[in-house]
Amino acid sequence: MKKLFVFQYNQDVYRDELECAYEKVVDNKAKLDLSLLTVDYLIDKGIEIVITNCLPREWYFTLRGLNIVTITFGDRGRFSDYSDIVIDCLSDDDKRYFAGKNYSVRQNGNLEIGEIVNLIQKLEWDSNYFGFNIAYLSCMHLTENIMHRIEKFIRREDIRLVEYLCNCHDRRSVRVAEKNGFQFVDIRLTYKKILHEKESISLDKWTFNRATENDIPTLRKMVSNEFYKDSRYFFDDNFDVEKIDEFYQDWVKKGVLGQYDDECWCLYDNKVPVAFCTLRYENQKNANIGIFGIDRKNQGRRLGEKLLCSVLNMLIDRNIRTISVVTQGRNYYAQRLYQGVGFRTESTQLWYHKWI
Repeated sequence: MKKLFVFQYNQDVYRDELECAYEKVVDNKAKLDLSLLTVDYLIDKGIEIVITNCLPREWYFTLRGLNIVTITFGDRGRFSDYSDIVIDCLSDDDKRYFAGKNYSVRQNGNLEIGEIVNLIQKLEWDSNYFGFNIAYLSCMHLTENIMHRIEKFIRREDIRLVEYLCNCHDRRSVRVAEKNGFQFVDIRLTYKKILHEKESISLDKWTFNRATENDIPTLRKMVSNEFYKDSRYFFDDNFDVEKIDEFYQDWVKKGVLGQYDDECWCLYDNKVPVAFCTLRYENQKNANIGIFGIDRKNQGRRLGEKLLCSVLNMLIDRNIRTISVVTQGRNYYAQRLYQGVGFRTESTQLWYHKWI
């Protein structure tokens, strides 16, 4: 989508954020001073998205009338009624998208500002795997203006499915999504734990170690048939169940090989894995749990707790400070497991699918 960065003279934090965003966004962009902005310029250049640090209110109404999406680096309280998206790194509202220091382009090197300003992206791997074009609503927020641009992208790229992960506190986005044919498929819960003291746990007869390539057939079998039934893919009956099953089997395999997650750890009974957990490292201080599972024959024996505590203790030995994990709203066992060893809720999001 064609993007125009419009700069107001305000020399403040938000102007600095805009400058940094301009440097990081690499495709289909132009730069203009507010004094040179005209409707003819917007139309002639085919501008679809305007990114700014401040516009007069009249300009926001004009851009909305042209179905041009506005993204403003500025005060949320001042611009939220006018701009489609407001990115406010100074806000202390930690329940909102684009609020707080995590959304500072200058300070957060992990912030994918290009994904936000592009609004939507085609998921190449997912599309190839499932055999039809899938896109992800990467701007994380919905308005009618944004929907107008998304619909154009859908037609242009022949998209069959759009996936949208929505902040549960974002009332306007929920309403726009449901009005425009998005259907709720899952609740996404993110838990986080700060690591400081080791967990006290007895492994009894079980042993704890990193998985090897020889464990892959057993782990794939452990995942098969049951693992995916709490997932949004299974809840949405447009997906082929066999492909979903294969997807999770491949996930644990790649975890062992370090091709998706970085590693996989297991509890063993006589050298046979009976529970597993894959890990991905964000950096030297933070890690994420990917996929976690227990052999059905050994459920009810506290293996989940034993494995999880063993993983946490191993991470403490590696000087990892925080661990995060995502689970489904339908997976009550996982929720109780993580809460039981001190994980706390970080965020609640809603998964929506729109089929075309």
